[in-house]
Amino acid sequence: MISKDVPIPILLNEALYKLHINSWIAWEPLKAPHAIIIGATGSGKTYFSKLLLGKASLYGSNTTIFVCDFKGDDDFSFLDGCDNYFRFMECSDGLERYYDHFLKRQNKSTSNRNMLILFFDEWASYLNFLDKKKAEEEKRKLSNLLMLGRSFNVHVIISQQRADAQYFSTARDNFNLVVGLGNLSPESKDMLFHDYKDQMISDCRQGVGYMLTNGTDLARILVPTITNMDKLHNTIKFAVNNYT
Repeated sequence: MISKDVPIPILLNEALYKLHINSWIAWEPLKAPHAIIIGATGSGKTYFSKLLLGKASLYGSNTTIFVCDFKGDDDFSFLDGCDNYFRFMECSDGLERYYDHFLKRQNKSTSNRNMLILFFDEWASYLNFLDKKKAEEEKRKLSNLLMLGRSFNVHVIISQQRADAQYFSTARDNFNLVVGLGNLSPESKDMLFHDYKDQMISDCRQGVGYMLTNGTDLARILVPTITNMDKLHNTIKFAVNNYT
C-alpha cells in the first residue's frame, strides 16, 4: 500500500515533451484534494479521467472509487456489474451511498481512512435533469464533500464541459486541481483560470491543455498515451469493487 501523501504522476509537461523529455506533473491529494476536468466534446476528458482514476488506484492508500456515470454511454461500460458503478439516474443512489461513507468518517462511526474517491461524469447534466428541490439537495451534498472531505481522505473528481458556478453553490473554489483540455471558451478561462487567462494559447489539440494547482503554477500539459487500456480498465475495476 502506497501512502496517501505520495505524489501521483498524472500529466506530462508539454513544452518539455516537445524536447523529448518526459517531465511528469503530479497530483498531491493532501494539498489538492479535489479535481475538476473541463473541456469540449473530443478534448480528451474521458481519456484523461480514466488515466487519473487508474493512477489513483495504483498510488492511493487502498483506494475505493465510486463512479457516477450520468452520460451512460460505452466509455465506462467496462464497469458494468461493479459494486460502486452507477449509471444515469442510478447516480442519485451512488452519491447518497458515497455521502453516507463520508458522514460515517465525520461522525467517527468508522475509523477507515483509505482513499475514497467520487468520480462524477457530467455533473451539470445530472443536475439539469432533476427538479429544483432535488438539485439543490445534491448540490448541498457535493458542497459538503468539497469543503470538508480533505480531513477524511475523501476526494471528488468532476468531469464536464463547463464549470458554471450555478452547479456548485459556493464551493467551486474548493476544486484545488483544475485541468482544462482543448481550447477553452473565454467564459471557461475566466471562470477557472482567471488570473492566467491571458497566458493561455488557443492552439491545443486533443489531450493538450492547462492545469492549475491551488490557483497557482499554471502549466501547459499533455495527457500521456495509455499503452494498455485493458490493464487500466482492470485497475479501475479493482478500486470500484473495493469495499470501504
